[in-house]
Amino acid sequence: HIPRWGCGLNAKEAAMETLSKLSLQGGDTCTFFMLEAKFVRTFRGKSLPFFQELRDKFTAKEPLVEVALDYADVVKGTHIETTLAVSHRWMQPDDPDPDGEQLKALKGFLNSPAGKKIERVWIDSACMPQDQPKGSRSAEDAAAFKRMLKEVNRLYLGTTVLILLDLSYVSRFWTQFESWMSMQFATPDGLKPAVGTRNERHHIVCIQNAAEQSELHEKMLIQSWATKTPEQAHAFLSKPDVTVTNQGDKDLQLPKIKALDATVQGAFGDISRSLEDELAASEAAAARAEAELAAWETENDAKAGEKNQLKVAARQVASAVAAARKAKEEHAQAISSSVVPAMMRRAEAVLAEGSRGLPGRFEPASAFAGARPGYVFRAGDQGVGYYADGPSDGQIPRGRWLWCIFASSGI
Repeated sequence: HIPRWGCGLNAKEAAMETLSKLSLQGGDTCTFFMLEAKFVRTFRGKSLPFFQELRDKFTAKEPLVEVALDYADVVKGTHIETTLAVSHRWMQPDDPDPDGEQLKALKGFLNSPAGKKIERVWIDSACMPQDQPKGSRSAEDAAAFKRMLKEVNRLYLGTTVLILLDLSYVSRFWTQFESWMSMQFATPDGLKPAVGTRNERHHIVCIQNAAEQSELHEKMLIQSWATKTPEQAHAFLSKPDVTVTNQGDKDLQLPKIKALDATVQGAFGDISRSLEDELAASEAAAARAEAELAAWETENDAKAGEKNQLKVAARQVASAVAAARKAKEEHAQAISSSVVPAMMRRAEAVLAEGSRGLPGRFEPASAFAGARPGYVFRAGDQGVGYYADGPSDGQIPRGRWLWCIFASSGI
């Protein structure tokens, strides 16, 4: 369930209530504000407003939604298909996008084949309370900001990530940290490189002067971060030439990098136990339902009809058992295949569409990752990746959209 706000004063009050809860929130779940993708796709301004303006002045359009995210969502890839996190540099201390190039690139991606399934967008300036102008952020807003900032790594590990790459991107702590996380995926053994696998979920858009040599800058970023372990990422990011506006942010996040392996390992363990408990509970409920049905049939010396309440209840709990078993099997299959469950379902859908001769007969991959039945690895008009071995009907959607926005263009 994704909460949405109404309009007028009630919407503002609802937002403030959520912020109040955020400032006190503990446990394993963190609630983030996100923008409706349809709002971003059609927004006519030069650049996106800050969070407070969206909250207070755009309530009739309901641009903001609340999304709760825990590490189980990261492991399962719950939000990968529908949620986009943007990694970008603030071009000025008080304005991330003064010339509107970042918004132009973001809208271009959302309106592309790769972005068509995105329903929600997270970008820091519009989704976290900002202290702009300096000193204007309330204590309540500041507490909510601190809470979300502390847990922001969940977004870059558990969603699709759009990297807006400019020439200074690779000198900043936050952007490099975000790009590294976007190129990893969670396994029972910790984080592993996602680039070149079915778990790849980052997209790069070169903007500003980086657009002139986009392939070079993209390649360098991927080579720098795709295969780094948490220990290597920590060692690199801790160096003094990796700059950050607020040193406290760096001090807060650096210890977390080393702990990420243990964090995702713990999440896998929690999910496995939860699936076992759910299956055991559903099987126990099914046994009770069957016993009650059998007792009724014995007492009435008759077989229960299909509309008998006990018979209906027995069917329902039997369905719950089947669903619990399937969930457990899918989790085990995802682990054995080294594929995030959501990405496994995406691949299955692509193969199913391809077998019907429908669009979806291309799966992007930046490097050969082994033979796949019915597919050929090659460079084609959709990019580099696995193409269905046979004729394709219609236009094939791209899974990974790499392109450039030139400062002088009107794209």
